Amino acid sequence: MREPPRPYRVQSVPAPGTRSALTMSRSETVWIVDDDRSIRWVLEKALQQEGMTTVSFDSADSVIGRLGRQQPDVIISDIRMPGASGLDLLAQIRELHPRLPVIIMTAHSDLDSAVASYQGGAFEYLPKPFDVDEAVSLVKRANQHAQEQQGLELPANQARTPEIIGEAPAMQEVFRAIGRLSHSNITVLINGESGTGKELVAHALHRHSPRAASPFIALNMAAIPKDLMESELFGHEKGAFTGAAAQRRGRFEQADGGTLFL
Repeated sequence: MREPPRPYRVQSVPAPGTRSALTMSRSETVWIVDDDRSIRWVLEKALQQEGMTTVSFDSADSVIGRLGRQQPDVIISDIRMPGASGLDLLAQIRELHPRLPVIIMTAHSDLDSAVASYQGGAFEYLPKPFDVDEAVSLVKRANQHAQEQQGLELPANQARTPEIIGEAPAMQEVFRAIGRLSHSNITVLINGESGTGKELVAHALHRHSPRAASPFIALNMAAIPKDLMESELFGHEKGAFTGAAAQRRGRFEQADGGTLFL
């Protein structure tokens, strides 16, 4: 039988018997879930050459049925497949084996997939096409992380916001940052040239955060005269200055419980 073609670029693979610094100390079991046979084949070969044991599945449903009886060390799964999706599988894993690291891969490189994966509790999001060496390294890191961070459980909340899409590595880093920061209460600095989508990123952070039901207030500070800036941000009472004919709530008060984008 002819071997299926390799759709992804495979860089150097260590020769049999050699080990890199991240190679695992024992034969780890990795479950590969993808309806694309060629993807499964490429990952099987690469992981096996690193001394790992692989088991492949062509659907999430078949994995869900087996999870009650067995548990691998790492699962790497596609996100969109016939039947149950990778996110459905992720939800099942979080219930049965909350410490089991799951890597979600998808050809649909959009913010919706990335954030849903992170908020569902995925260890990492791997966009296709991927470099096989990178995928192998990611599997090793997932196993190492599981051993070092026993008991780590992330919230399972799948929000949707399809406004931002992108396949470039830089965009994938933006998606990852949004996924990781969305549940934080810290102030976030978004850097970028004019017109690069800073407000879109701010909207995405807000929509995927616990503050999503509260207001999102955007304010262009460059367009506000210096003398009116304090009033714009903090508001004013009626008669506080000439022209203050009525009480006005400031932007901070308007955004209370939500997000203020300056």
